[in-house]
Amino acid sequence: MIDYKGLPWISYNIFVILSSILGDTTILVASIKYNAISLHKIMVVVIQHLAVCDLITSCTYTIELIGYVSGWKELFNFYIYVGLYVYYFSLYTTFFLTAAITTMKLLTIKFPFRARIWTKSKGHLVCAIIWVTSLLYIVSWVVFFEIYLYSLWDEDWIYNVLAWLEIIIPLLTLLVVIFTSGWLIYEACKVVRQRGDRVRWEGLLTVIATAVVFTITVLPEIVADIA
Repeated sequence: MIDYKGLPWISYNIFVILSSILGDTTILVASIKYNAISLHKIMVVVIQHLAVCDLITSCTYTIELIGYVSGWKELFNFYIYVGLYVYYFSLYTTFFLTAAITTMKLLTIKFPFRARIWTKSKGHLVCAIIWVTSLLYIVSWVVFFEIYLYSLWDEDWIYNVLAWLEIIIPLLTLLVVIFTSGWLIYEACKVVRQRGDRVRWEGLLTVIATAVVFTITVLPEIVADIA
């Protein structure tokens, strides 16, 4: 039996899952098969990794939704014990990748000649480091809770360190995105003025929208962790 009070939540999640799968698949196909995204190659690589990360998040949403709607307790328990860690893994990877893409975009403007020799391999290397860093952070949580739950090691300071990292990491990535976005706008306007051209509002709006959407996404997470 479906709880009809939960229909708005179910409908919202179905919409998020379908739009994410469609959007992410389109990005991957357009960038890999047709090379249709006209950005610096290293930023296209980061966008591809962001799309993969979002697909992973969509999969965790799908497992949760199916377990909730069908009443399949084993599947829902699987989400609670495994899916949540996968969700947070993809979430923190998204934080780092978003900060990376705004930073790289700034660097391409600050150092245009150096940016010409940046390859896709370097982009994949940066993204691989981000994936591994996020994985190590999540694994540290898993290991700690396994040890803590079975009372093999009672060390509150480890929990405190991990809890503070849960606040500091999103906060730092948020500050990086805001700072690099503001610097990017400043540098772009300066370059345009030097060339005597007109500032394109579409580009500025894209940078501002990225910072605003990221802030809306990350800020509630930070507030919830502090509370």
